[in-house]
Amino acid sequence: MILNSVKKSPGSLANNLKQRVFTRMSDSESIKKMLRSVLQSSKTGVSINTLQLEYRSLCGESIPLKKLGYSKLEEYLRSIPSVVRLEYQMGELKCFATVCQETAHIAELVARQKSSKKSGHSQVINCKMRFKPSNPYMLNVRPRSSLRQPSAAGTSNWPANRSRSHGGYRGFSASGDYRQLDQRLSSITPVEHRQPASQSVVKQGAKPDRKKESLENSQRPREKPPEQALRPNQSQAILYNSSRTDIEATGSQESQQCRSHPLPSGVEVVGPVTPPCLVLPSEQYPSVLITDAKSSNAVTVRYVGENYSNAQEAMEDAMRSFYTQGSPYQHLSNPVIGQLVAVRAEDGAELARAQVMEVMAPDKVKLYYVDYGFSVETSGSILLELHQDFLCLPFQATNVRLAGLETFSSHQLVLSALDRLAVGRILLMETLEPCQETEMPVAVLYDTSQDDDINVNSTCLKALQDKTMNNPLTVNVTYQDVCVTNVCADGIIHCQLPSRGTARLSKLLEKTEAFFISQMTSESLVSRPFCGKFCLARYKGKWSRVEIANMYSNRVMEILYIDLGVPATVEVTDLREIPPLLLKDFTIIPPQAIKCRLADLKFPEGDWSPEAVLWVKEAVLGSQDCKMKIMKLDQHKGDWLVYMYLFIGAASQELDKSINYQLAQSELWQKLKTQNNTTIKSSDSSVDTGLSALVEKLTLSSLVPQPTMKPCHRAEDSPLPDTTTETGTQPLQMPPSLELPQPGQNIDVFVPVACHPGYFVLQPWQDLHKLVVLMGEMILYYNQTWKTSTTTHIQKGDVYAARIDKNWQRVQVKGILANGLVSVYELDHGKHELVRSNYIRPLIEEFRQLPFQAITAQLAGVTQHQWSEEASMLFRNHVEKRALVAHVESVQDVSDVKGELWDRRLTVYLVDTTLEDRDLWIHSILANIGSDLSSAA
Repeated sequence: MILNSVKKSPGSLANNLKQRVFTRMSDSESIKKMLRSVLQSSKTGVSINTLQLEYRSLCGESIPLKKLGYSKLEEYLRSIPSVVRLEYQMGELKCFATVCQETAHIAELVARQKSSKKSGHSQVINCKMRFKPSNPYMLNVRPRSSLRQPSAAGTSNWPANRSRSHGGYRGFSASGDYRQLDQRLSSITPVEHRQPASQSVVKQGAKPDRKKESLENSQRPREKPPEQALRPNQSQAILYNSSRTDIEATGSQESQQCRSHPLPSGVEVVGPVTPPCLVLPSEQYPSVLITDAKSSNAVTVRYVGENYSNAQEAMEDAMRSFYTQGSPYQHLSNPVIGQLVAVRAEDGAELARAQVMEVMAPDKVKLYYVDYGFSVETSGSILLELHQDFLCLPFQATNVRLAGLETFSSHQLVLSALDRLAVGRILLMETLEPCQETEMPVAVLYDTSQDDDINVNSTCLKALQDKTMNNPLTVNVTYQDVCVTNVCADGIIHCQLPSRGTARLSKLLEKTEAFFISQMTSESLVSRPFCGKFCLARYKGKWSRVEIANMYSNRVMEILYIDLGVPATVEVTDLREIPPLLLKDFTIIPPQAIKCRLADLKFPEGDWSPEAVLWVKEAVLGSQDCKMKIMKLDQHKGDWLVYMYLFIGAASQELDKSINYQLAQSELWQKLKTQNNTTIKSSDSSVDTGLSALVEKLTLSSLVPQPTMKPCHRAEDSPLPDTTTETGTQPLQMPPSLELPQPGQNIDVFVPVACHPGYFVLQPWQDLHKLVVLMGEMILYYNQTWKTSTTTHIQKGDVYAARIDKNWQRVQVKGILANGLVSVYELDHGKHELVRSNYIRPLIEEFRQLPFQAITAQLAGVTQHQWSEEASMLFRNHVEKRALVAHVESVQDVSDVKGELWDRRLTVYLVDTTLEDRDLWIHSILANIGSDLSSAA
């Protein structure tokens, strides 16, 4: 049915839709193959609690349960018995690869592997974190002058040889970084006094890449890169990972700064050698394990990632080898407070680093495990002298301060919320800027394991709210003096009820007005904005409480007036900090805007029409005599959703006098219901083109020409089109063409989209800052004007601004659908999207100065023309949303381009320069990948 409906559609849009359907159908089989690869690499099975983490470490993303039609992981696994076998062991549900004839040989090989030597701690933590979309351009890179020759190591058995991960505190497996150190330590004599090993022994600070596989360590180059790509070229900047190790090599000054940073133990280190500072990861949302929370100003975390967990386990492997092979470093008989020691576990099989916090008796001490972030009281007999070479790795546990909770850091309600939401869990952490080297990092924690992200900082702050200050909500009760504050496009109506909270809030806002009139200073400006921050902004000439809902950049953000239910896009300079003397009083008052819907009204799916929203606004906003009768109460994302009848100026509360009844009987509503029969529900302006349910409903319009003045139209016979404004008075020009590099050049690029090696999109790195500024300006302009402006006339081939995923993008219209949807191509990011026609606006001249930034490309050095989904996924995980270097092999000639100039295509080598010891040429990892994946399947 889906394909038949697509076949009836004319033009290239039908082909695009059909391709998406086939891609969607193949996704399920691809997921099964990758899942089988995960399970086959473990003979002891994978816990269902860690399976998502295992899958993500291989594929770079979690199993998309919602897209597959499941709400729980176990339900999905039980639906594919040909792939997964579930079995309870010791009360834990384990997942095993189902053995069939094709995979029996792999199962036999895995069974011969040695058992994992470490079982990890018994503490159960969550391992189902979903990646949080980050700003893709916030990368920590620096230029070098030339590329490095790729290695040509032997083959590997991928993915069976990839890193294994374990539950509990040991999040990931060990690497071999400490093997050389292990060999050196085994030859130490009692009289030797060695200097600490160099920091190159364990490389920390390179960007922890959640999408890398160990396949990188065994490249098989199919084609040698051009020699000219390897020669230095001072005119070209080559992106390399900006490791803070380079900065830390400056010597004693940095060491002194590290000593000034307090350890989580609270005890100063005693000894001649102090480990270097822990290097923060450069990614925006690294995974961290929360081990302790003494207060919100002292939350102990451990980074979870390849350059952290692996390095620690490698060091402990070396410690175990060193202390069990006749080491001269013996039992520590006289421990001193602050001393760093090696600790042997009771069974003698494990060793760890610790600091002496307290000597409680001759044979009893209190220790702080510096890599795990917790303290224990134990026997002094397990203490060993710690060799200096085991101090080259920074302490893995570190403290952070939670933003927005400084005033309430030790409040019992905050500590209880932290213990419930964070301690013992793996979360995502955002470190705020600016952060000095000697300053404790200020952070925001996110739990993304549920359907909706939880901002831990914001949730802890809301725990202080006094719910008794709100008017209690009761079904079948009529409330007087209701104030309707906003009507949203999805039919949500925000109301204020008279309460102790509204009365107290009104007085506080009056004090705020007086404060800013008399004491307005630069200290009142918000210097560190972050999602969930509680602050103030002006609304209709008065200060009002707001929460930052979304950060487009450090300058442009979306806020919500929490007492009005009104969203807005503002600049950071429009925000003010709450006066310190009023902060506690403001914090305990819950948001006064209540979410409501008109009861017994069959409202349309998705957004209402602008006419319907305007009708309700004119009827209820600003009304002095407004009443509401509550008919039903529902929980909606943690907040109450009230279904009500709304009455304006009516003496009685008969239902036929209500706004509900009047709207339902209006011609406007009847027309809206008719239109809704062909409208598809969407939670935002963009529509997921991958959903087959959507494709079933798509019918292409006949694309009848519309008699409109085109806001940005390309003349058929001109590469730089002349267009006219809607007034028809001035011609509008397209942006200048992007200057493309020449064959043989190296350029720094960002890859926003990668379908497969034969088709991906590049953005020039040097101009990305201009694009970020442009997008911020577009968000400010269109968010403030698009809801009040008139409907835009749309024509195929023209260029517009379109609202996509809460951003505004420069797009070209590719097709117009009969159900109000428009197919567009993002000219700066290279993505195809479906958006609603009412989310499209003319692209004004100010936003047509920067050349369109998307450049289509294909990978050089490969011979295939058809790519399997597995190979495409591997390629995407290595390049998509990554900063890379492109060595240009060829540029498509202008005469070969049938469409616009921006359709020109490059053929390039892609190089990942974030590795410390070598450059990774992407084409080399794709050599013979098909046979590797076939054997793994």
